[in-house]
Amino acid sequence: MKQTEISIGVSILVVMLLRLFITFPYASLLITMLTLALSMLYFVFSFGLLNRIRLRHLFNKESYKGISLIRIIGTIGTGFVMSLLSISILFKYQLWPYGSILLLIGLMSILPIIVVTVFKFISHKNRFHSTLLMRLSIISMVGLLFFITKSETLLEMRFRNFPDYIEAEKKAMKDPENLELQRISNEERLKMESH
Repeated sequence: MKQTEISIGVSILVVMLLRLFITFPYASLLITMLTLALSMLYFVFSFGLLNRIRLRHLFNKESYKGISLIRIIGTIGTGFVMSLLSISILFKYQLWPYGSILLLIGLMSILPIIVVTVFKFISHKNRFHSTLLMRLSIISMVGLLFFITKSETLLEMRFRNFPDYIEAEKKAMKDPENLELQRISNEERLKMESH
């Protein structure tokens, strides 16, 4: 499962970076599907993934020898938070509503887990905590990078060839309750997509 996690994670980052500079069909759909796959991996299989249990041994009782119940519960909670953070990164990247708020919730939720993991790593120095700390650091850094990046900056990078759409969308973002601005933004988006 570790290779699956790495493959999906790297694919998401590569497609996101490519999409910032190159427009290609179905990029948003591909990013969404890959992020949902990573999120589900964390949400459903975190107890096995984070404890380095192979998929074929996931339901074998012998695989859990030496792993405490508290550690299993902790990895389930950590997987839930990592799932939330990956979804919130997707929301921010796609410029969907409440992306920044979700990202803040995800980052605030992962902070206590990082603190506990650092404390455990310092006191125990085992491979489990070092690997978990690396995972948490990577996803937290990506989340923090997206959190400090303004939505307007992402909009300008993704749609730099369509200044009319950018301006219409910026106005709509500043006043989301204004239906006229939403209508103008949608019209500009349709013009953009017809090119």
